[in-house]
Amino acid sequence: MAPPDKAKAFSSEPKQKSLMGWLSKPAAGTPKTASKRPRVASRPEASSSPGRESDFQTPASNKGATVSHATYTKSSDGNTFDDTPPTSDPVSIDVDLLSDDDKPKAPVRRFRDTRIRSTELAQKRLKRKAVLEDSDEELSGAIDAIAYKKGLSAYRPSPEPESGGRTKKPRVSVPLSDEDEEEEIGESSFASRLSRFKKSPKKKARSAKSDDDDDFIVADSDEEEPTSRSASRTSVRSSRTSLLTDEDEDDDPVPKKSSKSTKPPLTKGGAPSGSNSSSFLTAAERRAQATKQDKKSQEDPFAFLVDPKDKDGVRPGEPGYDPRTLYIPKKAWAEFTPFEKQFWEIKQNHYDTVLFFQKGKFLELYEEDARIGHRDFDLKLTQRVKMSMVGVPEMSFNFWAAKFLAKGYKVGRVDQAETALGAEMRVAATKSKTKIAEDKQKEKIVRRELHKVYTNGTLVDEELLTDEQAGHCVSIREEEDEGAHGSFGVCVLDSATSEFNLSAFEDDVCRTRLETLMRQLRPKEIIFTKGTLSVSTTRLLKSILPTSCLWTSLRDVEGFNYAKTLKELKTLYGNGDEDAMDDDDDDMSFVPDAIKEMLGCKSAIEALGSMIWYLRQLNIDKDILTMRNFNIYDPMKRGQGLILDGQTLAHIEVLLNNEGTEEGSLLKLLGRCITPFGKRLFRIWLCLPLREVADINARLDAVEDLMNHPQFELDFMTVARGLPDLERIVSRIHAKNCKVKDFLKVLKSFKQLSKGLVDLADASESFDSKTILGLLRSAPNLLPNIKNVESRFLKPENDNDELLPVEGKDDEYDGIAGEIKSLEEELEGELKKMAKKTGLSLTYWHSATGNKDIYLVQTKASADDIPDEWIKSGGTKAYARWKVPALSSTIRALKEARETRSTIIKSFKFRLFGEFDKDRGVWLRAIRVMAELDCLLSLAKSSNAIGEPACRPEFVEGDTAWIDFKELRHPAMASRTKIDFIPNDVKLGGDVGRIALLTGAGKSTVMRMTATGVIMAQLGMFVPAEKARLCPVDSILTRMGAYDNMFSNASTFKVELDECCKILRDATPKSLVILDELGRGTSTYDGMAIAGAVLHQLATYTLPLSFFATHYGSLTDDFAYHPNIRNMHMETMVDDEKRELVFLYKLIEGIATSSFGTHVANLAGVPMDVVQRAEVVSKDFADQFKLKMEGKRKKSASVRLPIDAQADFAYLYGLATGKYELDPNPVRQREVLKGMRAAVARMMRK
Repeated sequence: MAPPDKAKAFSSEPKQKSLMGWLSKPAAGTPKTASKRPRVASRPEASSSPGRESDFQTPASNKGATVSHATYTKSSDGNTFDDTPPTSDPVSIDVDLLSDDDKPKAPVRRFRDTRIRSTELAQKRLKRKAVLEDSDEELSGAIDAIAYKKGLSAYRPSPEPESGGRTKKPRVSVPLSDEDEEEEIGESSFASRLSRFKKSPKKKARSAKSDDDDDFIVADSDEEEPTSRSASRTSVRSSRTSLLTDEDEDDDPVPKKSSKSTKPPLTKGGAPSGSNSSSFLTAAERRAQATKQDKKSQEDPFAFLVDPKDKDGVRPGEPGYDPRTLYIPKKAWAEFTPFEKQFWEIKQNHYDTVLFFQKGKFLELYEEDARIGHRDFDLKLTQRVKMSMVGVPEMSFNFWAAKFLAKGYKVGRVDQAETALGAEMRVAATKSKTKIAEDKQKEKIVRRELHKVYTNGTLVDEELLTDEQAGHCVSIREEEDEGAHGSFGVCVLDSATSEFNLSAFEDDVCRTRLETLMRQLRPKEIIFTKGTLSVSTTRLLKSILPTSCLWTSLRDVEGFNYAKTLKELKTLYGNGDEDAMDDDDDDMSFVPDAIKEMLGCKSAIEALGSMIWYLRQLNIDKDILTMRNFNIYDPMKRGQGLILDGQTLAHIEVLLNNEGTEEGSLLKLLGRCITPFGKRLFRIWLCLPLREVADINARLDAVEDLMNHPQFELDFMTVARGLPDLERIVSRIHAKNCKVKDFLKVLKSFKQLSKGLVDLADASESFDSKTILGLLRSAPNLLPNIKNVESRFLKPENDNDELLPVEGKDDEYDGIAGEIKSLEEELEGELKKMAKKTGLSLTYWHSATGNKDIYLVQTKASADDIPDEWIKSGGTKAYARWKVPALSSTIRALKEARETRSTIIKSFKFRLFGEFDKDRGVWLRAIRVMAELDCLLSLAKSSNAIGEPACRPEFVEGDTAWIDFKELRHPAMASRTKIDFIPNDVKLGGDVGRIALLTGAGKSTVMRMTATGVIMAQLGMFVPAEKARLCPVDSILTRMGAYDNMFSNASTFKVELDECCKILRDATPKSLVILDELGRGTSTYDGMAIAGAVLHQLATYTLPLSFFATHYGSLTDDFAYHPNIRNMHMETMVDDEKRELVFLYKLIEGIATSSFGTHVANLAGVPMDVVQRAEVVSKDFADQFKLKMEGKRKKSASVRLPIDAQADFAYLYGLATGKYELDPNPVRQREVLKGMRAAVARMMRK
């Protein structure tokens, strides 16, 4: 019996339920009897027959009352919904108002039918349920614990609906009665039967979903295939149908004990734990809920992607985060399908790389990679189980990879390491071995391996290399010394040619060498270890590197230190006996010579170690390192050529203009090479012109010969036309990454090159100079080497992409070829036997591609008497194709033999590439000769293109530099301007002053023009001038333009003084120095003082050729006595009345009368009132300054002698008394004393 208080609790709510029922609208067309209150069927006794229904049921006449329920109630199973309109609202029925007349008489046989119908209709009315597992209503506390234990309706009445919005109607709630408690056993029996409709227990996560890699899973007759989702659904539907139609199963009694065990325990809130009340849902509702949960679980992202971390547990944005790795918890691995496990095993170590996964003839991108493809390139995004996916055809990989690389992404390709047939053969071969059950599924999937990772700085494939210039990857290692100086170790890689360059140097505070190196190379990727680069170095790199440059930072545990790098080098280049190796330098004799020379530079070796480690992560280390192409690189080769540091390259616009493009630069103007390897070599020539007179004249002789023999240029173009980038392809052949057609093209090109170089050498015998003839005669004869390679393979026919060995050259291939021939002959014999036996005209049909469908027997479509054991496998209107079981074993053996043949052919191709690679040095020497000849022709073509006047420069040996140009023009400016460029005579050193003190406006052009003329002359070409004589210059040092360096935390004036300090330190009597507007970043007096002091130092002690441009007019008076300083200015034409100024751009002797600042302001459109006021102030300031200086001279006799001249006399006095010592350089000693003597003579004359 139920407690009295509980009975009262149930009887205290009828009024609310009745009101809700009366407010519900009856269905249209419903008979009046529908408004009657339904009666609650009496509960059968516990001893009643199990075949009878033990449920409440509304009478048949009460069809208009719709009962919506979420739990099992006495009225749920028998109610029907036949006449309920789809849009009608559920009616809440007050069970207290039911009369005894409404009880059903014989509900037993109706139970099954009504239950099926109610289940089907409930599926259609899911949207109108009031109580679901994911309902918005609060279910906490809404379950009656006592009723739940007794198997009755456990839900209390729904609360009063709130105003506003759509409300949910309460469902039937069955009150307890005395009979209910007495018949608890009968209710438990039915609850047990109802539990069969519960959702089956949760199996292993996502085991029923469709495997993403079904097409590439090897079938195994001994094991069950992975269950697909469709099969799972079919199984569920069939089991559900059997439950609803098996009458005997419904009638079986269920023990009481079993019934109780199916109920989960109640939680504190009254709800059953674990089931979340799903046991009270109907079968249809549970199916809908399961479908919804399954769909939701598939749409939800992987949990570890919601809050991604790297392998160290660091989140994005936190210090030390590594974007290359991804942390995946152990529990996630257990839920992955075989393909997902395969994918994430690779992706977790390349999280910042866009991975292309091969799936047959397609390449697919998943998850974030897929979203990138959809967002950036509008690729169609689809869902594959739980992973987002986009796909592209395999043949278009290079196209899409280039697009992703252009956006700055890393790109990786994961290829199938075997075909489906190869996977079957592997599984069959290892089937006898014992394997863990979990590994069996993994072994069935087609193996995939990371083939390569592509970055802009490590590209090797020709299709992805969009630039003929070298794309460098630079590894930097910095070791800070005391103070602001730094020591650097650098490893530079050109991956396309597998060329390494090692460098180590100590740099100044301006990082001159590092800046020069970066501007010369313009790398596409830099590698560094976090925390090793100083702030000043990092800021410099950010300011000069292009924005497209990829920055790759390594963690402290990544890369190789000095000892580990030596060990790796021993492993790479040693004899393979690791036990005999130790850490002594004497044992490094087997490494390349350049590495041996750099063993004493720890930073350089560690930079190499970081590069080796990084290449290993990209899976290209062996292909590149085994080339052994190592050199030593010095960005500023002092004593070997004309030094152009980073600032000079930028200011003179040698490689790029001030906008960062090649338009108008010297490289664009002079670079006229037609071969890719020639273009790369010319860039090196331009960054480091010659310095020795003999070398320059030899090159000039060759250029002049080429200019005088235009037919030779035509012959060269005939040889060079159509040549591929041989230098890069030789590197790819070494890496065994070359297509067959490219390999054949290389052999043909080298044959053409070898014959062409011989013909060109014969043509050059008539040249006045023997430079070109000597160059061409040094080229090796390639024909024997080509013949050796070609004798080993059969030339492919009909564009066949296979290299087959010559018969007798490869025993392995000969054996498999004989086996294939035997099997094919056997199949032909079987076909004749079958044709004779059946009396039919039989032929074999083969698929156009692959080995999947081969040796299908083809008959006419109208043929009769086909053997019963033949299996039809398609056909056309005219023919039918059949699989013959008797031939299956032979066909299978043939397929496996062909698969083995493919493997042998691939191995032979690699051996052939290795034979070609043995002569790598010979091939590269021939390429070098061709590249140098191309560069010489480029200089000749540029010399002809600069226009008139043009002359061959004349060089004179000497201890100090001097230049003398007549009618010199700037080649780039002359070509870009429509009007004639105004030439100038420029002379510095020799019999005139070494320094030109420029005043006035329009000075920058003549300074750049002079530097360009010197570069062109020492490059070994003609100069755009009427006459050019000079003593070679060893370096050009510049300080031009007013700019700050925000990234280096330096003001404009600080940048000026840093560069000025570098010039004073590095300049020599053979240098050319350009200083523009020094001292303008500070106050007038401080700027004037610094400019004067620097000018005096250059003119008296440093003694380089110099242009010193300034607007400090007083400097012209202070240094009028100095013999090394010439006052010069750019001629102008001025109209003071109209305030008009015309620049004549003519360099003449003398001092500019004014800087014409107010005239320029007028030309710029500054308001006239402002210009006039400025002119008055300027004139007043100049007058006051002049009066002040004249007054000082009258008061003191010492003021009559300029302060700089007083310093010279003090220096001479110090030398005489032993206080000072002369410079140890004898040339500088001579020039200093010579200048002092001339200065004293001038002062005495005054």
